[in-house]
Amino acid sequence: MIYIVGIGPGSPEYIIPLAVDTMKKVDVIIGFERAMTSIPKINVQNIIVKTLKDIIDYITINNHKDIAIIASGDPCFYGITNYIKSNFDGKVEIIPGISSFQYLMCKLQKPWQNAHLGSMHGRREEFIKVVGEYEISVWLTDKGNSPQALCRKLFDNNIKATIYVGEELSYTDERIIKGTVEEFKDKIFNNLSVVVIENMESSTEYISEIMHRK
Repeated sequence: MIYIVGIGPGSPEYIIPLAVDTMKKVDVIIGFERAMTSIPKINVQNIIVKTLKDIIDYITINNHKDIAIIASGDPCFYGITNYIKSNFDGKVEIIPGISSFQYLMCKLQKPWQNAHLGSMHGRREEFIKVVGEYEISVWLTDKGNSPQALCRKLFDNNIKATIYVGEELSYTDERIIKGTVEEFKDKIFNNLSVVVIENMESSTEYISEIMHRK
């Protein structure tokens, strides 16, 4: 059996018990290096891979084994599930995890049932159009679309908003900062962050404060 196991935002504290139990009962745990460093020590063979193709190659050859593919966040939320299911014909079971979106919105104590949830990881979403349509939008960023790059796009389009940037979420060096488009467009942030954009009139105030730091 192949299990796709969500391990949450990073800290082992946020891995659900079923995920831990699943990793304990398999023959092999496979995943990317950072994900491997996020799981508790389990007496099971660990295999670190560099690409998603490496995972497919391994589980295809070893489909007689019980294998846990570990994935950051939730595997079905901008995760690896679609890729695995599109490239592997065997039976798969999915164990959910806490997404970085869930984690950050709980830290901010903000309801997010009506928010737009987007990812800039290798995608070209209609960013400005979406921000204009939603009071709250939440974004995963990457090297080409860092938090400061998104803020520059907002600034260039004269969009006033309150911005929250979450870096290294759930890790010991976690940082969550609140500010304005103007304040953040030239700041340097971790490329792989989560950005919350509140596009409403109250966001015209110039505010910058550390919301949480561990």
